[in-house]
Amino acid sequence: MPAELRAVLAAQRLGDLGRLARRAAGLSWLTRADFLPEIAPADAARLAALARGARGEGPAPVLILGIMPRSGTNYLHDLLALHPDICAGPGRLYEFPLLQAARGFRGAMDEFLAGFPRNAEVLGRWDALALLGGAWLRGLQSEAGARHVLLKSPHVQNLTLAPLIFPGARIILCLRDGRDVLDSTLHSFSRWRPGRKTFAQLAQEWRLGTEAILSFAPGGPRAHPDIMVLRYEAAVADPPRALGQMLAHCGLDPARLDPERALRLPVRGSSRSAARGDARWAPEAAAADFAPVARWAGWSAARKARFERIAGRALDLAGYPRHA
Repeated sequence: MPAELRAVLAAQRLGDLGRLARRAAGLSWLTRADFLPEIAPADAARLAALARGARGEGPAPVLILGIMPRSGTNYLHDLLALHPDICAGPGRLYEFPLLQAARGFRGAMDEFLAGFPRNAEVLGRWDALALLGGAWLRGLQSEAGARHVLLKSPHVQNLTLAPLIFPGARIILCLRDGRDVLDSTLHSFSRWRPGRKTFAQLAQEWRLGTEAILSFAPGGPRAHPDIMVLRYEAAVADPPRALGQMLAHCGLDPARLDPERALRLPVRGSSRSAARGDARWAPEAAAADFAPVARWAGWSAARKARFERIAGRALDLAGYPRHA
């Protein structure tokens, strides 16, 4: 097959059809490469330079990435948003899943290169994403002024790209026990919701996301000074301490905020909320029995065993006990 034809077919992302079919059929469809794509050192340096040039000067943005939906990114976001030097969700971007969409932007770049293959001599497959990420943050910074832009997304797909597409950003990775993530997911979304993932697909996604996050933890092969890992359970157990850790990581002055405000933070998006639809995301006082940790302990033995068969090794790596 001629190289030009291969390039055109790749640009049409025909290879994604099999992935989509597997997801629709309830089969495993995500792989390690979806979370930790390999980036050559020379490409990494170029991407960071492109993104940094497009963003320009200004306060370091802050990005909270959750292991997957229902992991607690709203809570960490609301804690950090208490600080007066933070501009949360500028442009009404309440979620910023740019990294999750990276595969699509790479496909667009493939199509661009297919139009004139010699451009591949000077452009890489992720360059457009780096330029977009930098320019987008530059625009959001104009709204934030002297404050730090705060964005979040409950996904860690394409995590390798995070410090390259957002160079200099302070990145917080939110890790949560996968059994509680699944419990919250199963209680939050309708069983008949279009595109809903199966229990096995959710457990596998958590396993892959956990392995990716832990690779950036201190001592991990991808540990990075701009990236910290924070467990949702630790934040719930001691909100002022978790807030202090995030402020220190982001270089924000703790004296400008009373840490006790973290103890009065309302709840948003609880899977046990009686509210429905958009009303669920409105702040509400936590119920007296609000306890979002270890809800999975009430699972049947069969369900616990099923999760462990899929993601038990990741539980051990993350230090989560197998028994409540």
